[in-house]
Amino acid sequence: MDMNMASVKTTNLNDAPRRCARALMVSVVALATAGVSVSAASASETRAYAVKWFHYANYSQDSDCPDGINPNSQGIFQRILEERGVPPDEIEKQMEDFPYSMYMAGVGSRGVIDGKPANAYLNPTSTKDPMLHLGQGKTAYGFNLDGKESAEDFVDPESGERGVDNQFFRAIGCSSQLRSAPGEVPTYPEIQWDMMRDHMPAWIIEFFDIDSIESDDDVGVRVVRAKEPIRRNANGLPQADMTYTIDPDPRMANNVARGKIKDGVFTSDEPINFFMVGEGFAQAEYALRDARYRFNLNDETALTGIVGGYHDWRVIYTSWALSGTVLEVNASFDIPGLYYALRKTADAYPDPETGQNAFISSAYWFDAVPAFIGHSENQTARAD
Repeated sequence: MDMNMASVKTTNLNDAPRRCARALMVSVVALATAGVSVSAASASETRAYAVKWFHYANYSQDSDCPDGINPNSQGIFQRILEERGVPPDEIEKQMEDFPYSMYMAGVGSRGVIDGKPANAYLNPTSTKDPMLHLGQGKTAYGFNLDGKESAEDFVDPESGERGVDNQFFRAIGCSSQLRSAPGEVPTYPEIQWDMMRDHMPAWIIEFFDIDSIESDDDVGVRVVRAKEPIRRNANGLPQADMTYTIDPDPRMANNVARGKIKDGVFTSDEPINFFMVGEGFAQAEYALRDARYRFNLNDETALTGIVGGYHDWRVIYTSWALSGTVLEVNASFDIPGLYYALRKTADAYPDPETGQNAFISSAYWFDAVPAFIGHSENQTARAD
């Protein structure tokens, strides 16, 4: 079910009438909304985009998992039956009736606390660690968040930056439904995002103070939500060049950063605390500490980029645990196994009482289409 994302092509910006027209229209919309005459406009350009996909920034390759891909739902079920001491002939019978037998087997209550059955999703340590395979690759999207290089770090395939911290990619790297090759959307996040976007507010990326799309030492960007859901085209994908109204929700006021454009690629200068309201069907919130942005502005018809930072891994786990058996049967999630994998690979912000790292380095991928936005002047955030 993987879907190829838009390819990024370098465009001759000296011959881009469509880009110039869009830039003018964006400026007119913003200025008119703010009550400013067009004649008073500065030479700086503003660009806006509506997010088409947002998902784990994976760079999965066959060599990442030398010990193999983690078991699918059939393998998970068979292991659970074996751990329960079910006789081989009964295991064979139940496997023949899969997946119905897995639903009926009460796998969600396979945990044990004080000798009694316990919910394995809400109490993952009540089960044995299944020792899921972790990703072993050396290439991953992201940023060097801690300013160090270690054996656990990666090299970013686009920027070439070394010491990249993305332990989340390592934790999920050998789970098939969460893997994706460069330029593809992971299967499970693709399903989630596609189902949500008809009723959740669209996500908007706005660039401002652009003097040159090729090279600029001081550009601003922010990521916010709109008040309206994204509009789809006849193919069911987000329609480009639609107009959205910015939601002034103060929780997303800190998603603003300033940075530089070099060769059409924007990179933020200083880390920020990134926060976006998610969706209950997927993940309730995305809150990254020490976050950085990188966006490719070279293609006038699309935008791709990443945000990377440290995320509370318990929030990520909770989004899976609440779906329970449905995810284990239908999407081959070993939910307690992923809990153990996240806990092992978490690499930042230790809990003061337990010493266990509460946050995990991660990176998320944006794929967006051009859009127009309307907001009042006092809603336009700036990073000073």
